[in-house]
Amino acid sequence: MVSWGRGLLKRVLAKVSIGGGLRGSSAEGLSVRGFAETANMAKAPTVKLANGAEMPVIGLGTWKSPRGKTGDAVRAAIKAGYRMIDTANDYGNEDEVGDAIKDMIDEGIVKREDLFIQCKLWNTNHRKDHVKPDLMATLKDLKLDYVDSFAVHWPQACPSTGEKPALGADGIDPKPRDQPTMFPLEADGMYACDYDCHFMEAYHAIEDLVDEGLVRGAAISNFNARQVHEVLENFKKHPPVVLQNECHPYFQQKDIVDVCNNNGIVFQSYSPLGSGDRPWARKPGEVELLDDPRLQEIATAKGKSVAQVVLRWHMDRGITAVPKSITPARIATNIDVFDFTLSPEEMKLFDKLNQARRFLMWDPTSLHPDYPFRDDLPFGYKTAQPLKVAARASK
Repeated sequence: MVSWGRGLLKRVLAKVSIGGGLRGSSAEGLSVRGFAETANMAKAPTVKLANGAEMPVIGLGTWKSPRGKTGDAVRAAIKAGYRMIDTANDYGNEDEVGDAIKDMIDEGIVKREDLFIQCKLWNTNHRKDHVKPDLMATLKDLKLDYVDSFAVHWPQACPSTGEKPALGADGIDPKPRDQPTMFPLEADGMYACDYDCHFMEAYHAIEDLVDEGLVRGAAISNFNARQVHEVLENFKKHPPVVLQNECHPYFQQKDIVDVCNNNGIVFQSYSPLGSGDRPWARKPGEVELLDDPRLQEIATAKGKSVAQVVLRWHMDRGITAVPKSITPARIATNIDVFDFTLSPEEMKLFDKLNQARRFLMWDPTSLHPDYPFRDDLPFGYKTAQPLKVAARASK
Protein backbone atom coordinates (compact mmCIF):
# COMPACT_ATOMS: atom_id res chain seq x y z
CA MET A 1 0.00 0.00 0.00
CA VAL A 2 1.14 3.54 -0.61
CA SER A 3 -0.09 6.92 0.58
CA TRP A 4 -1.37 9.19 -2.18
CA GLY A 5 -1.34 12.57 -0.45
CA ARG A 6 -4.41 14.51 0.73
CA GLY A 7 -6.58 12.55 3.10
CA LEU A 8 -3.88 9.87 3.14
CA LEU A 9 -5.81 8.10 0.41
CA LYS A 10 -4.32 4.64 0.06
CA ARG A 11 -4.30 2.32 -2.88
CA VAL A 12 -2.18 -0.25 -4.61
CA LEU A 13 -0.12 0.94 -7.53
CA ALA A 14 -1.34 -0.14 -10.92
CA LYS A 15 0.95 -2.72 -12.45
CA VAL A 16 1.72 -3.94 -15.93
CA SER A 17 2.10 -7.63 -16.66
CA ILE A 18 5.01 -8.77 -18.77
CA GLY A 19 2.53 -10.01 -21.35
CA GLY A 20 1.33 -6.46 -21.81
CA GLY A 21 -1.64 -4.44 -20.67
CA LEU A 22 -2.22 -2.58 -17.46
CA ARG A 23 -3.91 -4.40 -14.65
CA GLY A 24 -5.05 -3.42 -11.21
CA SER A 25 -6.09 -4.93 -7.90
CA SER A 26 -9.82 -5.64 -7.79
CA ALA A 27 -9.63 -5.58 -3.99
CA GLU A 28 -8.77 -1.90 -4.25
CA GLY A 29 -11.47 -1.23 -6.84
CA LEU A 30 -8.99 -0.53 -9.64
CA SER A 31 -10.09 -0.55 -13.25
CA VAL A 32 -8.63 -3.41 -15.28
CA ARG A 33 -8.70 -1.15 -18.34
CA GLY A 34 -6.91 1.70 -16.64
CA PHE A 35 -6.72 3.23 -13.19
CA ALA A 36 -9.19 3.65 -10.40
CA GLU A 37 -11.29 6.73 -9.87
CA THR A 38 -9.47 8.55 -7.09
CA ALA A 39 -9.39 12.18 -6.00
CA ASN A 40 -6.53 14.63 -5.66
CA MET A 41 -3.75 12.11 -6.18
CA ALA A 42 -0.35 13.55 -5.31
CA LYS A 43 1.49 11.42 -7.85
CA ALA A 44 0.91 8.94 -10.63
CA PRO A 45 0.61 5.18 -10.26
CA THR A 46 3.43 3.09 -11.66
CA VAL A 47 3.85 0.27 -14.14
CA LYS A 48 6.22 -2.60 -13.57
CA LEU A 49 8.89 -2.86 -16.25
CA ALA A 50 10.39 -6.07 -17.57
CA ASN A 51 13.43 -5.56 -15.32
CA GLY A 52 11.21 -5.32 -12.23
CA ALA A 53 11.53 -1.54 -11.81
CA GLU A 54 8.48 0.64 -11.17
CA MET A 55 7.98 3.57 -13.57
CA PRO A 56 5.35 6.30 -13.06
CA VAL A 57 2.76 6.27 -15.84
CA ILE A 58 3.05 10.04 -16.31
CA GLY A 59 6.33 11.93 -16.35
CA LEU A 60 7.50 15.39 -17.29
CA GLY A 61 8.86 15.79 -20.80
CA THR A 62 11.60 18.37 -21.37
CA TRP A 63 11.97 18.40 -25.17
CA LYS A 64 11.57 21.99 -26.38
CA SER A 65 11.69 23.38 -22.83
CA PRO A 66 13.77 26.57 -23.15
CA ARG A 67 16.89 27.22 -21.15
CA GLY A 68 16.20 29.46 -18.19
CA LYS A 69 12.79 27.84 -17.66
CA THR A 70 13.48 24.11 -17.68
CA GLY A 71 14.80 23.96 -14.12
CA ASP A 72 11.77 25.74 -12.70
CA ALA A 73 9.50 23.40 -14.65
CA VAL A 74 11.22 20.35 -13.14
CA ARG A 75 10.99 21.85 -9.65
CA ALA A 76 7.29 22.58 -10.14
CA ALA A 77 6.72 19.06 -11.43
CA ILE A 78 8.40 17.32 -8.51
CA LYS A 79 6.52 19.52 -6.05
CA ALA A 80 3.29 18.63 -7.87
CA GLY A 81 3.99 14.93 -7.39
CA TYR A 82 5.84 13.92 -10.56
CA ARG A 83 8.42 11.24 -9.95
CA MET A 84 9.45 10.57 -13.55
CA ILE A 85 11.53 13.04 -15.59
CA ASP A 86 12.38 12.46 -19.26
CA THR A 87 15.42 14.23 -20.67
CA ALA A 88 18.12 14.01 -23.35
CA ASN A 89 21.49 15.62 -23.93
CA ASP A 90 20.50 17.01 -27.33
CA TYR A 91 17.66 19.01 -25.75
CA GLY A 92 20.27 21.50 -24.55
CA ASN A 93 18.81 21.80 -21.05
CA GLU A 94 19.95 18.67 -19.24
CA ASP A 95 22.15 20.60 -16.80
CA GLU A 96 19.10 22.60 -15.66
CA VAL A 97 17.23 19.35 -15.11
CA GLY A 98 20.11 18.17 -12.93
CA ASP A 99 20.20 21.40 -10.92
CA ALA A 100 16.48 21.09 -10.21
CA ILE A 101 16.71 17.44 -9.19
CA LYS A 102 19.57 18.25 -6.83
CA ASP A 103 17.59 21.13 -5.31
CA MET A 104 14.57 18.90 -4.66
CA ILE A 105 16.73 16.20 -3.07
CA ASP A 106 18.67 18.72 -0.97
CA GLU A 107 15.41 20.28 0.23
CA GLY A 108 14.13 16.87 1.33
CA ILE A 109 11.15 16.90 -1.03
CA VAL A 110 12.26 13.63 -2.64
CA LYS A 111 14.99 11.04 -2.34
CA ARG A 112 16.92 9.81 -5.35
CA GLU A 113 15.25 6.41 -5.08
CA ASP A 114 11.83 8.08 -5.35
CA LEU A 115 12.63 9.31 -8.86
CA PHE A 116 12.66 7.60 -12.24
CA ILE A 117 15.06 9.46 -14.54
CA GLN A 118 15.21 8.62 -18.23
CA CYS A 119 17.87 9.95 -20.61
CA LYS A 120 18.91 9.12 -24.15
CA LEU A 121 21.96 8.23 -26.23
CA TRP A 122 22.50 10.72 -29.03
CA ASN A 123 22.99 9.63 -32.64
CA THR A 124 26.58 10.84 -32.86
CA ASN A 125 27.57 8.30 -30.23
CA HIS A 126 26.30 4.92 -31.46
CA ARG A 127 29.81 3.52 -31.68
CA LYS A 128 30.58 1.20 -28.78
CA ASP A 129 33.45 3.35 -27.49
CA HIS A 130 31.27 6.48 -27.53
CA VAL A 131 28.25 5.20 -25.60
CA LYS A 132 29.72 5.36 -22.12
CA PRO A 133 31.22 8.87 -22.59
CA ASP A 134 27.77 10.02 -23.74
CA LEU A 135 26.18 8.63 -20.58
CA MET A 136 28.92 9.95 -18.27
CA ALA A 137 28.42 13.47 -19.66
CA THR A 138 24.69 13.14 -18.96
CA LEU A 139 25.30 11.85 -15.44
CA LYS A 140 27.57 14.82 -14.81
CA ASP A 141 24.88 17.24 -16.01
CA LEU A 142 22.18 15.46 -14.01
CA LYS A 143 24.42 15.18 -10.94
CA LEU A 144 23.46 11.52 -10.56
CA ASP A 145 25.27 8.23 -10.15
CA TYR A 146 22.89 6.27 -12.38
CA VAL A 147 19.80 6.64 -14.54
CA ASP A 148 16.74 4.44 -14.46
CA SER A 149 16.37 4.21 -18.22
CA PHE A 150 18.85 4.91 -21.01
CA ALA A 151 17.34 4.86 -24.50
CA VAL A 152 18.83 4.75 -27.97
CA HIS A 153 17.26 8.06 -29.02
CA TRP A 154 16.99 7.26 -32.74
CA PRO A 155 17.92 4.09 -34.65
CA GLN A 156 19.97 5.89 -37.30
CA ALA A 157 23.58 6.73 -36.50
CA CYS A 158 22.91 10.03 -38.19
CA PRO A 159 24.18 12.64 -37.86
CA SER A 160 27.46 11.03 -36.91
CA THR A 161 31.05 11.09 -38.05
CA GLY A 162 31.97 7.89 -36.25
CA GLU A 163 35.29 9.48 -35.27
CA LYS A 164 34.70 10.78 -31.75
CA PRO A 165 31.81 11.30 -29.34
CA ALA A 166 29.97 14.60 -29.60
CA LEU A 167 28.62 15.80 -26.29
CA GLY A 168 26.33 18.53 -25.03
CA ALA A 169 29.26 20.90 -24.51
CA ASP A 170 29.85 20.78 -28.28
CA GLY A 171 26.52 22.49 -28.91
CA ILE A 172 23.26 21.52 -30.61
CA ASP A 173 23.37 23.84 -33.64
CA PRO A 174 24.05 22.14 -37.02
CA LYS A 175 27.59 22.96 -38.17
CA PRO A 176 30.22 21.58 -40.55
CA ARG A 177 31.61 18.32 -39.24
CA ASP A 178 35.06 19.84 -38.64
CA GLN A 179 33.52 22.04 -35.91
CA PRO A 180 32.31 20.91 -32.47
CA THR A 181 28.60 20.06 -32.65
CA MET A 182 26.14 17.25 -31.95
CA PHE A 183 24.65 17.88 -35.41
CA PRO A 184 27.57 17.67 -37.89
CA LEU A 185 26.99 18.52 -41.55
CA GLU A 186 28.79 17.41 -44.68
CA ALA A 187 30.15 19.93 -47.18
CA ASP A 188 26.91 19.68 -49.20
CA GLY A 189 24.86 20.80 -46.20
CA MET A 190 23.41 17.36 -45.50
CA TYR A 191 23.65 15.63 -42.15
CA ALA A 192 26.78 13.52 -41.80
CA CYS A 193 26.07 9.80 -41.55
CA ASP A 194 27.89 6.85 -40.06
CA TYR A 195 26.78 4.20 -42.54
CA ASP A 196 28.99 1.55 -40.98
CA CYS A 197 27.36 1.69 -37.53
CA HIS A 198 24.15 -0.17 -36.70
CA PHE A 199 21.92 0.62 -33.73
CA MET A 200 22.51 -2.81 -32.17
CA GLU A 201 26.11 -1.79 -31.53
CA ALA A 202 24.76 1.06 -29.42
CA TYR A 203 22.14 -1.13 -27.75
CA HIS A 204 24.68 -3.79 -26.77
CA ALA A 205 26.88 -1.08 -25.23
CA ILE A 206 23.91 0.12 -23.16
CA GLU A 207 23.43 -3.46 -21.96
CA ASP A 208 27.02 -3.37 -20.72
CA LEU A 209 26.22 -0.18 -18.79
CA VAL A 210 23.31 -1.98 -17.14
CA ASP A 211 25.76 -4.62 -15.95
CA GLU A 212 28.02 -1.85 -14.62
CA GLY A 213 25.16 -0.38 -12.58
CA LEU A 214 25.23 2.98 -14.33
CA VAL A 215 21.90 2.22 -16.02
CA ARG A 216 18.94 0.31 -14.58
CA GLY A 217 17.08 -0.39 -17.82
CA ALA A 218 17.86 -0.36 -21.56
CA ALA A 219 15.31 1.39 -23.76
CA ILE A 220 14.67 2.56 -27.33
CA SER A 221 12.98 5.54 -28.94
CA ASN A 222 11.68 6.41 -32.42
CA PHE A 223 12.00 2.80 -33.58
CA ASN A 224 9.54 1.32 -36.05
CA ALA A 225 8.03 -2.14 -35.54
CA ARG A 226 10.62 -3.92 -37.67
CA GLN A 227 13.42 -2.30 -35.69
CA VAL A 228 11.77 -3.20 -32.38
CA HIS A 229 11.69 -6.83 -33.49
CA GLU A 230 15.34 -6.57 -34.50
CA VAL A 231 16.26 -5.49 -30.99
CA LEU A 232 14.15 -8.27 -29.46
CA GLU A 233 15.86 -10.83 -31.68
CA ASN A 234 19.40 -9.62 -31.05
CA PHE A 235 19.76 -8.27 -27.50
CA LYS A 236 22.35 -10.10 -25.41
CA LYS A 237 20.95 -10.07 -21.88
CA HIS A 238 18.70 -7.08 -21.21
CA PRO A 239 15.56 -6.67 -23.32
CA PRO A 240 14.20 -3.17 -23.89
CA VAL A 241 11.96 -2.07 -21.05
CA VAL A 242 10.50 1.05 -22.73
CA LEU A 243 9.76 2.20 -26.26
CA GLN A 244 9.23 5.97 -26.42
CA ASN A 245 7.53 7.11 -29.64
CA GLU A 246 5.27 9.91 -30.76
CA CYS A 247 1.64 9.11 -29.98
CA HIS A 248 -1.55 11.14 -29.64
CA PRO A 249 -5.20 10.85 -30.76
CA TYR A 250 -4.31 11.92 -34.31
CA PHE A 251 -1.50 9.33 -34.40
CA GLN A 252 -2.53 6.37 -32.27
CA GLN A 253 0.23 3.88 -33.14
CA LYS A 254 -2.06 0.89 -32.65
CA ASP A 255 0.18 -1.68 -34.33
CA ILE A 256 3.37 -0.81 -32.50
CA VAL A 257 1.52 -0.55 -29.18
CA ASP A 258 0.39 -4.12 -29.76
CA VAL A 259 3.97 -5.15 -30.55
CA CYS A 260 5.06 -3.69 -27.22
CA ASN A 261 2.21 -5.24 -25.23
CA ASN A 262 2.93 -8.65 -26.74
CA ASN A 263 6.65 -8.48 -25.96
CA GLY A 264 6.85 -7.06 -22.44
CA ILE A 265 7.80 -3.51 -23.48
CA VAL A 266 6.05 -0.52 -21.93
CA PHE A 267 5.00 1.97 -24.61
CA GLN A 268 5.62 5.59 -23.66
CA SER A 269 4.14 8.48 -25.61
CA TYR A 270 6.04 11.67 -26.31
CA SER A 271 4.12 14.66 -27.66
CA PRO A 272 0.99 13.06 -26.16
CA LEU A 273 -0.90 16.35 -26.50
CA GLY A 274 -0.04 16.80 -30.17
CA SER A 275 3.02 19.05 -29.79
CA GLY A 276 1.20 22.30 -30.47
CA ASP A 277 4.51 24.18 -30.16
CA ARG A 278 6.27 22.05 -32.79
CA PRO A 279 8.74 24.21 -34.74
CA TRP A 280 7.79 23.19 -38.27
CA ALA A 281 5.18 24.26 -40.75
CA ARG A 282 1.53 23.33 -40.39
CA LYS A 283 -0.89 22.54 -43.18
CA PRO A 284 -3.34 25.32 -44.11
CA GLY A 285 -6.48 25.08 -42.00
CA GLU A 286 -4.96 22.41 -39.76
CA VAL A 287 -6.84 22.03 -36.47
CA GLU A 288 -4.63 21.63 -33.42
CA LEU A 289 -5.42 18.57 -31.34
CA LEU A 290 -6.33 20.51 -28.21
CA ASP A 291 -8.71 22.68 -30.26
CA ASP A 292 -10.61 19.73 -31.70
CA PRO A 293 -14.32 20.38 -30.97
CA ARG A 294 -14.99 16.66 -30.40
CA LEU A 295 -12.44 16.59 -27.59
CA GLN A 296 -13.69 19.88 -26.21
CA GLU A 297 -17.17 18.36 -25.94
CA ILE A 298 -15.87 15.44 -23.87
CA ALA A 299 -13.80 17.78 -21.70
CA THR A 300 -16.82 20.00 -20.99
CA ALA A 301 -18.92 16.98 -20.02
CA LYS A 302 -16.17 15.73 -17.67
CA GLY A 303 -15.40 19.14 -16.18
CA LYS A 304 -11.78 18.66 -17.26
CA SER A 305 -9.39 20.32 -19.68
CA VAL A 306 -8.88 18.81 -23.14
CA ALA A 307 -5.30 17.99 -22.16
CA GLN A 308 -6.51 16.03 -19.13
CA VAL A 309 -8.99 14.08 -21.27
CA VAL A 310 -6.28 13.24 -23.82
CA LEU A 311 -3.88 12.07 -21.11
CA ARG A 312 -6.64 9.99 -19.55
CA TRP A 313 -7.18 8.38 -22.96
CA HIS A 314 -3.53 7.30 -22.89
CA MET A 315 -4.00 5.79 -19.44
CA ASP A 316 -7.18 3.97 -20.43
CA ARG A 317 -5.35 2.50 -23.42
CA GLY A 318 -2.75 1.13 -21.05
CA ILE A 319 0.13 3.30 -22.23
CA THR A 320 2.28 5.87 -20.46
CA ALA A 321 3.06 9.48 -21.38
CA VAL A 322 5.55 12.31 -20.84
CA PRO A 323 3.70 15.59 -21.51
CA LYS A 324 5.89 18.68 -21.68
CA SER A 325 5.03 22.01 -20.10
CA ILE A 326 6.90 24.87 -18.44
CA THR A 327 3.75 26.37 -16.91
CA PRO A 328 3.29 25.32 -13.26
CA ALA A 329 -0.51 25.27 -13.44
CA ARG A 330 -0.51 23.05 -16.53
CA ILE A 331 2.17 20.82 -15.06
CA ALA A 332 -0.09 20.25 -12.06
CA THR A 333 -3.26 19.58 -14.06
CA ASN A 334 -1.48 17.21 -16.44
CA ILE A 335 -0.91 14.74 -13.62
CA ASP A 336 -4.39 15.24 -12.12
CA VAL A 337 -6.06 12.64 -14.34
CA PHE A 338 -6.75 9.78 -11.95
CA ASP A 339 -10.14 10.80 -10.56
CA PHE A 340 -12.11 9.96 -13.70
CA THR A 341 -12.23 7.49 -16.58
CA LEU A 342 -13.55 7.58 -20.12
CA SER A 343 -16.63 5.58 -21.01
CA PRO A 344 -16.57 2.92 -23.75
CA GLU A 345 -18.50 5.31 -25.96
CA GLU A 346 -15.95 8.07 -25.40
CA MET A 347 -13.11 5.69 -26.16
CA LYS A 348 -14.83 4.78 -29.44
CA LEU A 349 -15.00 8.47 -30.32
CA PHE A 350 -11.22 8.62 -29.94
CA ASP A 351 -10.97 5.79 -32.47
CA LYS A 352 -12.56 8.13 -35.02
CA LEU A 353 -9.88 10.78 -34.43
CA ASN A 354 -6.99 8.65 -35.65
CA GLN A 355 -5.47 10.07 -38.84
CA ALA A 356 -2.12 8.23 -38.72
CA ARG A 357 -0.51 11.68 -38.83
CA ARG A 358 3.04 11.75 -37.61
CA PHE A 359 4.17 15.27 -36.65
CA LEU A 360 7.85 14.57 -35.94
CA MET A 361 9.45 13.24 -39.11
CA TRP A 362 13.02 14.61 -38.87
CA ASP A 363 13.10 13.91 -42.57
CA PRO A 364 16.50 15.57 -43.24
CA THR A 365 18.00 12.37 -41.79
CA SER A 366 16.05 10.13 -44.18
CA LEU A 367 19.13 9.44 -46.29
CA HIS A 368 20.26 6.97 -43.64
CA PRO A 369 19.25 3.30 -44.21
CA ASP A 370 18.04 2.99 -40.62
CA TYR A 371 15.75 6.04 -40.86
CA PRO A 372 12.58 4.71 -39.18
CA PHE A 373 9.74 6.62 -40.84
CA ARG A 374 10.34 6.06 -44.53
CA ASP A 375 6.79 4.82 -45.07
CA ASP A 376 5.49 8.21 -43.89
CA LEU A 377 7.46 10.24 -46.44
CA PRO A 378 5.46 11.62 -49.38
CA PHE A 379 5.93 10.21 -52.86
CA GLY A 380 8.95 11.67 -54.59
CA TYR A 381 10.42 13.11 -51.40
CA LYS A 382 14.06 14.10 -51.66
CA THR A 383 16.14 14.54 -48.54
CA ALA A 384 16.43 18.23 -47.70
CA GLN A 385 19.27 20.19 -46.16
CA PRO A 386 18.49 20.69 -42.44
CA LEU A 387 19.35 24.39 -42.38
CA LYS A 388 16.93 25.07 -45.24
CA VAL A 389 14.21 23.11 -43.45
CA ALA A 390 14.85 25.13 -40.28
CA ALA A 391 14.68 28.39 -42.24
CA ARG A 392 11.31 27.44 -43.74
CA ALA A 393 9.95 26.46 -40.32
CA SER A 394 10.95 29.81 -38.82
CA LYS A 395 9.01 31.83 -41.40
